[in-house]
Amino acid sequence: MCNLGPDGWKLGRIIALDYREDHWPIGKDAPYEVLLNDNHTLIYVPEDNSRYCREATNEDLKIAHRMDALDVLPSEVNMIKSFNEEPNNFDSSNKSSIGCEQGEAKPGSPGYRTGRCYCCHYFPKNWSYAELYSEHYRCVARNGIRITRQTVNLGRISVGEQIKHQPGQDLLSKDGFMQAPTLVRLPPGVSFFDNGTLEGKIQFDPHRETEYRVEFVAVSTSHWNNPNIGIVRYEINFSVEGNEIPDDFEVSAFVQKQEDARLSANNMLQNLRETWDKWDRRELSNMDTCKQMKKILIAMRDLLEQNPRLDNGKWWAQLGGFHMNIHKLLENALFECELYLGYALTFGDSEVRRMAEQNLEGCYNKRLLEAARFMWVDGIKQMMRGEWSIASETFHLASIKKNGWGWAVNYGDIWISESVSRIIQGVEIAISKGSKDEHSKKLILEAENLLKKGISRAEETSVFGNEGHPWASEITSFITSYYSIKESTTDLVKWLKQFKSRTVYWCAQVLGGAPPFPPKPRARLEDPEVLISRLPGHINHFQGN
Repeated sequence: MCNLGPDGWKLGRIIALDYREDHWPIGKDAPYEVLLNDNHTLIYVPEDNSRYCREATNEDLKIAHRMDALDVLPSEVNMIKSFNEEPNNFDSSNKSSIGCEQGEAKPGSPGYRTGRCYCCHYFPKNWSYAELYSEHYRCVARNGIRITRQTVNLGRISVGEQIKHQPGQDLLSKDGFMQAPTLVRLPPGVSFFDNGTLEGKIQFDPHRETEYRVEFVAVSTSHWNNPNIGIVRYEINFSVEGNEIPDDFEVSAFVQKQEDARLSANNMLQNLRETWDKWDRRELSNMDTCKQMKKILIAMRDLLEQNPRLDNGKWWAQLGGFHMNIHKLLENALFECELYLGYALTFGDSEVRRMAEQNLEGCYNKRLLEAARFMWVDGIKQMMRGEWSIASETFHLASIKKNGWGWAVNYGDIWISESVSRIIQGVEIAISKGSKDEHSKKLILEAENLLKKGISRAEETSVFGNEGHPWASEITSFITSYYSIKESTTDLVKWLKQFKSRTVYWCAQVLGGAPPFPPKPRARLEDPEVLISRLPGHINHFQGN
């Protein structure tokens, strides 16, 4: 993958090492020459640095060779780089069966925070654009659900003609196709329905050429748990001819409106970047940065709702991407990131898709971090209830999501918490069976190792100084005293009572968001269902925008 600046990252192949041109001065050469895949342009890379070129990832290859994560992967991709569709090293927290047992949770609910199902929502009928179409989410493949691909080609159709396509009996799903349809790809005047019907009179589209290709995709998850059907990816292809400018269409007014909207969007983008740069230079507080950026993001959303097809989805990708910035500052805005980046995928523009996917990679990692944090909180609540063994498992599963990190959990707190739960289990066994019991010793040793990892992570931050993380320091003192009294059952009982009491205290600090623990999560900026409903609907609503 090579960075071509404003043209984005492009896939290519190294064809020569130590490249040089005849007119270059002696001693000057380039580490390698690259042939770009899309247009066979030859470029040289000035420096062997990942800022300029890097090895293509599996996701890069998939993005370059198929329309979306549910599309078929061409066989030749395996010749470029061998990979499995899904790796086998996911942690055991993902192995809970997918599906909703207690009613259907609402779309937009943060079901991924349970850590189940590879941090996809546990109910497929609530999967979003990102969860279905993004190469970095791949929720269908990650969860081992069958993909049934069905394609219809309607041939060539002219502007002004009526189109009415009703799916035949061979379409394996009869409903559910309005879950995440790529409506923006349809010509103006054409509507799509939940049962897979496509109908309407094709109208002039000022955003497209005289002739253009439509590759419309919709997905039904209605039969996700049927092993013979699974997820149905329904693709309807056709070509549109005669997209000529009507006599009564004011081209200059349309062009001016697009230019005005583009100028406004660019100004907003510049303001967002300047605000973030001020935060980066510590000229703005987190609170003021979020306040200013949210105001600009709302204005950008309003602009895009009025001009939804501006630059073929580019600005939706920008809108989603900058919500990631305020999420970094602990705004509860990951839903907005995914909503707008996922919507950008539906435009079908390869460069917009690349932009969106670049940010969706970070979004999926943020899901892992959020899941780790909320699983950690679940474990804290389990300790408050005295469920030490269950808490240990919860903490372990939380820690392996992102190697002990969580959303704003930066000081090894997950490992520290797990060490506490294992200490208590080990001491309880020591009281009942004696301190020489092998299981007890194993638990205490595991706890000490976990505590060391937590302390090391806290020390890396240089936040706590010589005194160290206060909870970890207290646990260390308790462990020291444990070894001095472990042969006395009476003393151990007193020790354990005091240790549990202090554990309840620290758990309360975690749940209350007291320092040094992360603050309590902020409320959602807006209701997810409202945000979903505000996304532009059928393409005929867009005409002239």
